[in-house]
Amino acid sequence: MSDTWEVHALRYATDPARRASQCLLGGAGGDTLMPVAYHAFLLRGPSGIVVMDTGADAARCARYGKRDFFGLDVAVSALGAAPAEVRTVIQTHLHWDHAGQPELFPAASFHMQAREMTYVTGPLMRHAVLRAGYEATDIAAATSLLHGGRMVLHQGDVRLADGLSLHHVGGHTDGLQVARVRTRRGWMCLATDAAAFRANLEQRIPFPALLRVDDALAAFDTVLALADTPDLVIPGHDPWVVDAHAPSAPATAGWLARLA
Repeated sequence: MSDTWEVHALRYATDPARRASQCLLGGAGGDTLMPVAYHAFLLRGPSGIVVMDTGADAARCARYGKRDFFGLDVAVSALGAAPAEVRTVIQTHLHWDHAGQPELFPAASFHMQAREMTYVTGPLMRHAVLRAGYEATDIAAATSLLHGGRMVLHQGDVRLADGLSLHHVGGHTDGLQVARVRTRRGWMCLATDAAAFRANLEQRIPFPALLRVDDALAAFDTVLALADTPDLVIPGHDPWVVDAHAPSAPATAGWLARLA
């Protein structure tokens, strides 16, 4: 079908020492280990590769103490394309681990919620707790893309292509968006940080880094409604994403998996 996409997940870094109290609001789970995986997603369809989030480079991952780095450019190449050939990038939000490498895709248009741009350049950034996940260089890069005509700002839900739509949820950040993708397994929702872990969704407890608790709770209902089944809701930081799916190719085992 022309509106059916392959979905691949790149695990570009890990944080194996994270505790459950750092991943579940209110300290739920206590000191139990809850390792974090850092993902970008690659969608392959008739029009080529669509990248969802640009992740972070090796130097930044090292600065934040993240391990097991794999390059997004290498993942794109593993799927038979060059980064310079990518024409569409979905930017879920502008936290450092999602928005750190727009320069990898010099020919791409970037798609983000207008509310995210308003949020990261507005008065709420005077609060250290809200700007903690952001780096000014990433915000400046997004602004440069906007002024260069390469950043498309959306107001709410939008059909991006046949079988691919974007949906504003907020909560984690004011402009957080998720993607709904038609796959051979059915409708899949790439929930990213709307459900960082399966445990966040199953226990109805948001990830602690957020702007609005009520929007984060409502986002759980949204991502479940967008997917055909709960197992087709793909979390943003759960090691399960790669561990539970076959590698995209034999050489990519452990870091690039095909989800559908």
